[in-house]
Amino acid sequence: MFKYRCKVCNYFFDELKENMAFEKLPKSWKCPVCNTSKDMFIEIKEKDIKNKNMDFNKNNKTVENNMADEDSFKTAPDVMIEQMVAWGIKYVFGIPGTSSLGVVEAVRKNKDIEYFQVRHEQTAAMMASAYGKLTGNIAACLTIAGPGATNLATGLYDATLDKSPVLVITGHVQRKLIGTKAFQEINQHEFF
Repeated sequence: MFKYRCKVCNYFFDELKENMAFEKLPKSWKCPVCNTSKDMFIEIKEKDIKNKNMDFNKNNKTVENNMADEDSFKTAPDVMIEQMVAWGIKYVFGIPGTSSLGVVEAVRKNKDIEYFQVRHEQTAAMMASAYGKLTGNIAACLTIAGPGATNLATGLYDATLDKSPVLVITGHVQRKLIGTKAFQEINQHEFF
């Protein structure tokens, strides 16, 4: 039995626990966390023998430790957050939601960036704008698709008027739903 991991949200499908082979799932099956398609899952593999870690047992004898390859656990949001840290971004202000959970998880796992949850998206944009005005450094605001993204408008307008650096991270509907007027789908590019 194998484990498969969603590259978007990091959800694990364990064939043993689910009592079903991943390959036998219907093509229409979706990730129960982020609703992404089955083809966004990867099989978790063990490291090659030459890369196996060595541990010591109780008797101080060496034993091999089969740890999963670190890169097989890296998601697109993990890479994105690593890049943001490289740019010097230290803070993300926002509200988590289904279309941004992968990013929130990536921030949680990275010790070099901090997440502040707010109660309204406008507050997140205002906090990022204020941070930029006071320090000259960029901060990020994060929200979900549609109405979450539109709620950033006032804070982002404030940042624009004062030339404050702000990075906006919003969720979005699935690619196949873009332009179909699906739930919470707006033309975010045009809006911003």
